[in-house]
Amino acid sequence: MALAVGLVVVFSPSASADTSSDTISSAILGGALSAVVSAPTRMTPVILDGRSSHTSVGSPAPWTITNARGSSAAWCLSVSATDFTSAPGTLDTIERTVAVENLTITPGTVTAHSSAGADAAPTTEPVAVSGRPQALVWTSTLGKGTFTLTPEFSLSVPPNAYRSNFSGLIDGSPVHPFVSILTFTIA
Repeated sequence: MALAVGLVVVFSPSASADTSSDTISSAILGGALSAVVSAPTRMTPVILDGRSSHTSVGSPAPWTITNARGSSAAWCLSVSATDFTSAPGTLDTIERTVAVENLTITPGTVTAHSSAGADAAPTTEPVAVSGRPQALVWTSTLGKGTFTLTPEFSLSVPPNAYRSNFSGLIDGSPVHPFVSILTFTIA
């Protein structure tokens, strides 16, 4: 018959041992929600033919959206704009317009920068711009970190549009381009 024997050793510090404890704390504060966005400075020119619509396109420098608030609160980058207007000239004394609804912004691929602690990429979809703010890039819960994207702007010019007004007489005068003022808001 085999017999198993166990040995239990208990260590007990001596009564003279000195012990202490420290507490360490650090406040972690949320940063800002910000966007660095722009419109293309120039879009491709269009030559009217009186039969069909033409498209003027352009892409700005890449956009950067940073959510450093440290929360999962939703956020949205929205856009609104004015109608495209060609200022009056000396020969054409009436300003000409193209409706802002003819402008579409396609956000493109959003890259979430994992090195900046980014969550999953936010939601996007092409937007037919109007005078009212339209959601362009948004999150419903996640969206912390830094994201980049390069959108494409596309202006559909109808066949019955007016040409740009000339600043002076037609021969040799520069044109007043069609200009729109875009307002981007992140909240």
